[in-house]
Amino acid sequence: MGKIKWFLVGVVAVGAAAYAFRAPLGPLLPAPVAAALKSTTGIDVADGPKGSKGNAGLEPAAKRGSVGPPSKKGGGGPAPVTAAFAKLSEMPVILSAPGTVEPIASVALKSRVDGQVVEVGFKEGDLVQAGAVLYRLDDRLVRAQIKQAQAQITRDQASLKDAMSIAERRESLFQKKYASEAAAETAKQNVEVLKASIAAGAASLEMQRTQLDYLTIRAPITGRTGSIHAKLGAFVRSADATPLVTINQTKPINVAFALPQTTLRQLKDALASKAEARITVQGTKPFAVKGSLTFVDNQIDRTTGTVTGKVTVDNADEELWPGLAVSVDVTVETRRGLVAVPASAVMPAQQGMIVWVIGADRKVAVRPVVQEQVISQTAYLSKGLKDGEQVVTDGQLRLVPGGTVNIRGATGAGNAAGGMEKKDGSQKSGAGSAGGG
Repeated sequence: MGKIKWFLVGVVAVGAAAYAFRAPLGPLLPAPVAAALKSTTGIDVADGPKGSKGNAGLEPAAKRGSVGPPSKKGGGGPAPVTAAFAKLSEMPVILSAPGTVEPIASVALKSRVDGQVVEVGFKEGDLVQAGAVLYRLDDRLVRAQIKQAQAQITRDQASLKDAMSIAERRESLFQKKYASEAAAETAKQNVEVLKASIAAGAASLEMQRTQLDYLTIRAPITGRTGSIHAKLGAFVRSADATPLVTINQTKPINVAFALPQTTLRQLKDALASKAEARITVQGTKPFAVKGSLTFVDNQIDRTTGTVTGKVTVDNADEELWPGLAVSVDVTVETRRGLVAVPASAVMPAQQGMIVWVIGADRKVAVRPVVQEQVISQTAYLSKGLKDGEQVVTDGQLRLVPGGTVNIRGATGAGNAAGGMEKKDGSQKSGAGSAGGG
């Protein structure tokens, strides 16, 4: 049974070959095989297809335009491609890491005295200025104590005047031998006692005034307020663990990130030059803002082997919010003398990375290159390509060395900068820089 199965498979294969090539295979096959093929497929291999003689069955297939592999001469016509010009450029060396937005200053506001809240001068989430009144506590008792201290001082000052007059008279009588020395000394001591009482009263008055100032709670920094924990009418104490409200400074703001300790030297050099950083926020509408590196930690985290850095952002529009997860790209160095092309122009091959270079005659050749880095869809090459040379950016799979190409779209200086980098790291796309083929 198995032999018959394989026999029939062979018959079908021969029939397919006969149909494809339209050649008379009758002389090449045994009579039983030819008969079985005719009964199975309906193809008579003895004479070939109708209207053909000998091996002429090969001609109709060629005339129908059957396409074989492209020849080395590119006989199939120019291949359609898109292209861009290589450009001498500067490559930014960028260190990337995830980061977290954190306020430069965060103050958990607490009361320094006990009292009842009689006024709340802000709403949750308000942007408050430094010195703005946030809370007022009941100050009636303190004001009464201030008046009492002032009255005490006034009384002591009046008594002092009288004591000083008595002391002067007794000193005069003592000089004339009409009063004893003890009486004169007692009068002087009374003067000193009243002076000390006045000084104590002044100190008490200052303390009460300080207490009164504490009853008015002001914003210590400019920032955004959080949830209000002490509402109107609440009694607050200086010993309370829960703050009245927390204020976070959001303008400017910091972004903290961590990089491997091997990048410490680069980070320190970048810190000295206040290197530019790009902060990217992902989401339904991703956006990016700029900042500068302002801090590198003074020690390595022994647990993770990383060093912490901080980027300061003006955040004038408050696009960054404390606790937000972002991506940080710090430009620590700029390398000059490299050639930039769209990343789609560079392809992997057995000999490494290659580009297809277009000559003046529109013929293409493979060129090995050394790729240093790809940034924002721009590939930076250190070897293999010169400034101004034209490379294929799309359609490489249709190409053969020495083949002719037909460049789609304009190929002048306008698209020579396809895929080039701006100073802020964003891509500058050109008309001729399409995706990779």
